[in-house]
Amino acid sequence: MTRGSLPFFSTLLSSSLALFLLGAYILLLLLGQLLLEQARAGLEYRVHLYTPVDSLQVHALYEWLRRHPLVREVRYISPEEAMENFREIAGEEFVRAMEGFNPFPPTFRVLFHGEKVRSDSILRLTTHLLEWDMVKETEYPRRLLEILEKRTTTLQTIGLAVGVIMVVVTFLLIFNTVRLAIFARRLEIRTMELVGATRPYIQKPFLRVGLIQGLLSAFLACLGLHGALLLIDRYFLSLAFLLRDPRLASVYAVLLGFGGVVGYLASKFALERFLNQTLEKLI
Repeated sequence: MTRGSLPFFSTLLSSSLALFLLGAYILLLLLGQLLLEQARAGLEYRVHLYTPVDSLQVHALYEWLRRHPLVREVRYISPEEAMENFREIAGEEFVRAMEGFNPFPPTFRVLFHGEKVRSDSILRLTTHLLEWDMVKETEYPRRLLEILEKRTTTLQTIGLAVGVIMVVVTFLLIFNTVRLAIFARRLEIRTMELVGATRPYIQKPFLRVGLIQGLLSAFLACLGLHGALLLIDRYFLSLAFLLRDPRLASVYAVLLGFGGVVGYLASKFALERFLNQTLEKLI
């Protein structure tokens, strides 16, 4: 071994497993968040218009909705199209019995970005829409959205609490692994002190190796997590929405940064237990 190196592979493996478990928990939280966002994105908002309608006004409202930051998709459904859709569901005889009466108003069908939509933002949108003279009413499952928001708040609260515990446990696992590795070098550290090596000189190689091991451990954990996601997506359950989400890369970046910081701090704190100690205490 070179000066200041640790039992590299055993420490690397233990740290990788600890970071893998932490990353798996974070991904589980992200998956829950994405599922709730998908549920919110699937809620349909309808804007019913007065008849008759002016095509220029309809186009103006369509463009206004299309450019709204909440809106993911907007589609205009004319009364004739709505009747055709109803004909496919109810059948020709039922429509014929209506004797040409069309009860369906011209309507905009709107879908939102799940990560942006909130009950208060929907309320503001509705207020602005009702200011248009051509808008008769709006229709939206607001109660269901409020339930989803409560579930999101509960998930975030529980996730944060358990996440803090997971971070602490991960740090302690890595710290104990690094401390045991440095414990095997304690007599070498004492020898370096006796020959006049300064504290920074002794610490530097250990801290550098700790940082590198932390980054490598996090990198291996990220590889393991992504590989597991790809296997699950291919053989068990479609996770394409998670694999395409940009927040997945953010999770990996945070895990890499956390691994490097923990590796560095664990080495630093573990070294403090063996510096400036008498030979009797070290033995």
